[in-house]
Amino acid sequence: MKMFFIGFFAMILIAAFHGCTSFDEDTTETGEQIDYPDQESWQTEMFFTREGKRRAVLKAGYVAKYSKKRYTLLKEGVRVDFYDREGIAKSVLTSEEGKVFDDQEDMIATGNVVVVSKNGTVLNTEELIWKNNEERIISNVPVKITTETDTLYGDSFSSDPDLISYEITNARGTSEKTISVDE
Repeated sequence: MKMFFIGFFAMILIAAFHGCTSFDEDTTETGEQIDYPDQESWQTEMFFTREGKRRAVLKAGYVAKYSKKRYTLLKEGVRVDFYDREGIAKSVLTSEEGKVFDDQEDMIATGNVVVVSKNGTVLNTEELIWKNNEERIISNVPVKITTETDTLYGDSFSSDPDLISYEITNARGTSEKTISVDE
């Protein structure tokens, strides 16, 4: 009978220790923490307004909201239509992916980023930052600007969203414009 109680007690201890083992469903086999979004949506359209007026419309194939990290991830084709203060379309941005930061509604677009303005100017780059409060687009990586008469390349770039007033660092390229030079 004594052996029965020792065996029974040993089984209880084994069961208790086994029951304390935790298999966390939020980790990978290597022990990395999996970060799940708070919300997900597909084929999404978001409207950004300022003072009740439409300033941008964002579309993406997949959207994942991470509330604790305070950003929204955009994937599967991103398109942003920008509008002026009167609600008239001024440019369109497309990219493979993006991220919108909750606090300022700033955005980073990545992967084959193209901006086409209503005047026909085209910007190509691999990463572009939209500074919402300043209403500026900025790239800190190489860019290509194409207009009706120019093809310019640069190491970085800053502009208004309609690509009229822009600055390019280390600009080079070709132009058909004539420039008068005072001597």
